[in-house]
Amino acid sequence: MPQSQGEIEILSDDVDLVDPHEYLADIPASLISGVLGLMAFILACVIGILAENPGYVIVLRAILAMLVCTFIGRILGVVGEICIREFVVKYKSNRPEPRRPQALLDLEQAQREHEQVVEHMKKSG
Repeated sequence: MPQSQGEIEILSDDVDLVDPHEYLADIPASLISGVLGLMAFILACVIGILAENPGYVIVLRAILAMLVCTFIGRILGVVGEICIREFVVKYKSNRPEPRRPQALLDLEQAQREHEQVVEHMKKSG
């Protein structure tokens, strides 16, 4: 039974995750592409300034480097997401959660029944 805390959805242990998109968002691809693009822009600006190029040449080359590296970063991020999804699905399928022994389940049921009787006795008393 999912519980909600703010905007984060917390899944309980007994929920099976069939679709990997349920637990892994598009954040890594966007993050990697953004960081790679900004780093390329900064690096192109610094190199252009050190080479004493004119300002418009520096900015144009920096924008071009940013666009190219953003595209490359998006591809790398998507490939990383696919690898992570495959690993998580394989890991979860190879390691199913162990079931509780029947004796423990019976004991928990008896405890719940006992608590109900005690609560009923408190109300009637």
